[in-house]
Amino acid sequence: MASRGTPSPVRRCRGCQRELRQPSDVGWECECGAVVCPDSDCFDEYFKQVAGGEATRCRTCGLVT
Repeated sequence: MASRGTPSPVRRCRGCQRELRQPSDVGWECECGAVVCPDSDCFDEYFKQVAGGEATRCRTCGLVT
């Protein structure tokens, strides 16, 4: 957690490098740190729907959630 007066690190979409300033800017995030915006092209590059759309696999680390 950032201390008072210290800016938080800027989070960026792995796909398009867009800044993700608000929680609503995040489309999907994995425990490994991979994060993308809601754009479907960015999602498809780093994540994959599996189990008939019931789960998501991170293409970076392989974790299924």
